[in-house]
Amino acid sequence: MKIYHYTSIDSLALILKNKTLLFNRLDCVDDLEEGAVESAGVKLGKYTFVSCWTESSEESIPLWKMYAGDGMGVRIGLEKNMFKQFYIENPQWGGQQMLGRIWQPLPPSEFNQKDYFVLPSFSIDREDGFFYRRIQYVDSVFDKTCATVKITPTGDGKADASMALGEIGRYKHKRWAFQEETRFALHIFPFNPFFTSVDNISSVALQSYLQNKELGFTKYFMHLDEKVLSNIEITLSPNANDGHRAIVEALTQLYAPSATINDSSLGRLVKL
Repeated sequence: MKIYHYTSIDSLALILKNKTLLFNRLDCVDDLEEGAVESAGVKLGKYTFVSCWTESSEESIPLWKMYAGDGMGVRIGLEKNMFKQFYIENPQWGGQQMLGRIWQPLPPSEFNQKDYFVLPSFSIDREDGFFYRRIQYVDSVFDKTCATVKITPTGDGKADASMALGEIGRYKHKRWAFQEETRFALHIFPFNPFFTSVDNISSVALQSYLQNKELGFTKYFMHLDEKVLSNIEITLSPNANDGHRAIVEALTQLYAPSATINDSSLGRLVKL
């Protein structure tokens, strides 16, 4: 199944050259309401990273206008299962050896970062899943997310906590429904459990979140499958001219010779 993303030619160049896809931190996206999601004092937008797409193959005038409106814009289409898979045998994370073989879309080095940990949940088979989901448009994002973090005191200055992390980055107000958005979402812990003793994991996790510990970055990149990327579909902006097409053709000749380049179906119908 192919999904679509509206962006600039500059971003297209970086995607093709680096073979990576940018995930933006939720508190840095254009929907300020979902970026400000908070529960029990935890600013959850700081730990959720998203890449926004749509399953609609019909060109969207609002999406063109907002994200790729001038001639230097494009819409890219890629297969939903677009991420490179890394094969790891007997992985060693944080000094802990595990037996077996796994395929997963993050390089082994990502699990050995002492200051953060990417939650390894990458199923794309369910549209309501943790990694890939369709946005649900609601009357109140706050009502849907305010109880995401639950802290229950247990005495002696201790507490139990639960976090429904899959609820963050899932809801937007109905005013955004025109986007028909689907997205990939990552949750990144502000600590690495593999570098924490088993007895202290709960305490370290709770304190990290309650203190709103900084991750130190606002962007995250995932590697794309080169075979999928080589067959990228690129639709030029309705405002594109011959020069814009020449730039895109030069990029694809260099990085993705099998790419398909299409003129916009709105080219003679709308001026953005």
